[in-house]
Amino acid sequence: MRSATGVVGVVFVILGLSAFLLQMAWPEAVERGYGAVRAAIVSVENSTSGELPSVRLSSDGGIEGLDRCDGSFSEMTSYRQTGVPPVYAAHNNCGGDITHPWAVGQRVRIEGRGEVYEVVEVRDTPKRWVTTAALEGLSGDLALQTCYYGVNRMKFVGLVAVS
Repeated sequence: MRSATGVVGVVFVILGLSAFLLQMAWPEAVERGYGAVRAAIVSVENSTSGELPSVRLSSDGGIEGLDRCDGSFSEMTSYRQTGVPPVYAAHNNCGGDITHPWAVGQRVRIEGRGEVYEVVEVRDTPKRWVTTAALEGLSGDLALQTCYYGVNRMKFVGLVAVS
């Protein structure tokens, strides 16, 4: 019995070291793989619950609100400009990845608001070296933003109230 426990222990140590080395050598690939698994989980959760996905907004959070990582989408005051709806952002690993599987036509609820919202536009931009000009003309009453895992891309989802 002791030798079997020892073998299992050695296997777990080897698996742990392998995972660590993989993360160190190819962090973007590991992050993309994690993102694919998370997207599948979120998609299954949304389809099996029978309820619309729901998000929570917080106002004027800026970067500090974003980094609080409390599961809410914080208003990004730095995105305010003519031709861009109010943008609320969440890190992908802090609940923002709920938007990854969404496409035009997806309906969602916003906590504290009675209306149902519908995705009317999805726009991807680079994470780096992009300005708010890339968002001009984005459709919707408001937009949600998060980053993809392991790639230099952000997703913006334009929402409009439908009921």
